[in-house]
Amino acid sequence: MLKARFSCKIMEKADMLQKLNIDYIRENLRTHSLGQSLYYFEKLGSTSDKLSELAKGGAAEGTAILAETQTSGRGRSGNAWYSPPGLGIYLSVLFRPELPSIKLSGITLAWGLSCARAIGQCLPAQVMVKWPNDLYLNGRKIGGLLAEHLAEGGPGQFLILGIGINVNNELIPLELCDTASSIYLETGRGIYREDLIVKLLENLESDYRKFCASGLDELRAELEPRFYLTKRWVSVEVSKDEVIRGVATGFDRQGALLVLDGQGQTVRCQSGTVTEIEP
Repeated sequence: MLKARFSCKIMEKADMLQKLNIDYIRENLRTHSLGQSLYYFEKLGSTSDKLSELAKGGAAEGTAILAETQTSGRGRSGNAWYSPPGLGIYLSVLFRPELPSIKLSGITLAWGLSCARAIGQCLPAQVMVKWPNDLYLNGRKIGGLLAEHLAEGGPGQFLILGIGINVNNELIPLELCDTASSIYLETGRGIYREDLIVKLLENLESDYRKFCASGLDELRAELEPRFYLTKRWVSVEVSKDEVIRGVATGFDRQGALLVLDGQGQTVRCQSGTVTEIEP
């Protein structure tokens, strides 16, 4: 039976380094599959690598792994993900979509919306989704998503979503300070990570079902106001030999970034590295 809903609690500063209470998460989680099989580790190299091992062994869809800290956490393009203990959320979730991979294009944007909405359910904050996989608050990056390990065809197909969110961090490494921040630094409020994890899993499951049924169509109205790059000047490095410059105008049904270039042409960027630039 699904459990009664609850409200996120305001956290006292003295509680901000407490370890995760996994029993609390299990008791309050309202999902059919996501997080119903939940593994917790104080330290891992990477939650996604560990979950990939379980997936290859037949783990069910919805299996999730949490860690207090990661020693080899990673973001997009192999970049390291800063994972200090007791402050952030380092979560990976297993999906076994029945859709062909071509129809999964754009699913990371859907899950970005799930994460942004979940944070907003824990405190008054308008979190934005920066294409293709980042979470922004007050113009600074507070989190990221990475979907990987998609095996094609048959019952062995799986997709792992890795999520890293800077939650109660009071300090950010000097080399990251120009762009990175945390929920606490941007709002002045700490939140219980357990509450946010519950909200994340619930929203991820709901939006996953919507996406599998109708792609981004049903989510577009909510995602568009949270789409961080709209009307911003950007440079998109599609490959070493191709860079698109212009004004981002939004995204299409497949989750591609739309850029109006200097010749007045709209260019679809299905993948690439985005940098904001001066007009």
